[in-house]
Amino acid sequence: MERLEKRSEKLTARIAEQDKFLNDIQSSAFTLANYYFVFQGVILTIVCNGAQNLKPSNRWFLLTLSLLAVLVNSFALIQIGIKYIDAKALKEIFFSKLYAVDNKIRELGLTLEEGIPCDEKDKDKNKNITLEEGIPSDEKDKKSKQLKIDINNIKHEHYLYLAIYIIIFLGFAAVVLVGCWTFLGNQNE
Repeated sequence: MERLEKRSEKLTARIAEQDKFLNDIQSSAFTLANYYFVFQGVILTIVCNGAQNLKPSNRWFLLTLSLLAVLVNSFALIQIGIKYIDAKALKEIFFSKLYAVDNKIRELGLTLEEGIPCDEKDKDKNKNITLEEGIPSDEKDKKSKQLKIDINNIKHEHYLYLAIYIIIFLGFAAVVLVGCWTFLGNQNE
């Protein structure tokens, strides 16, 4: 019983660590995206205000600068998104293990509270109990497969969200790139 409680505490600590890691990843993604939007906003402001020193031939420079910013930021955001999804899946695994440990603790607690007689051998057996004891191997395999399916479903859902976010991000980038090309091209013609 004590081993299970220690295991529960360790899993709770790991979940807290994962929460902190997820928050850090999320903060870095938002910071990166904000810097990107500010950078592109500055470029669009320069283009739209029609600075006197800019000529239509300068649109290649601004277009290249914007395109490089798009590429670097989109690859960085994809990497951050993949890390986030993996960390989220790991957190779900920890939650599922914690749930199993807590269920086992409750089972043992009920057994002891109900006053079910147990001799010295049973007491020794309960000291070294693990999550797998008393569970048929077929049931373990089913639970393991179900957990993998659940985690894969969660990952697929989050990859879909990441893809939608990247599409929106690239849509904004396309607007900026077209703006750089069009506004400077029409400025002095």
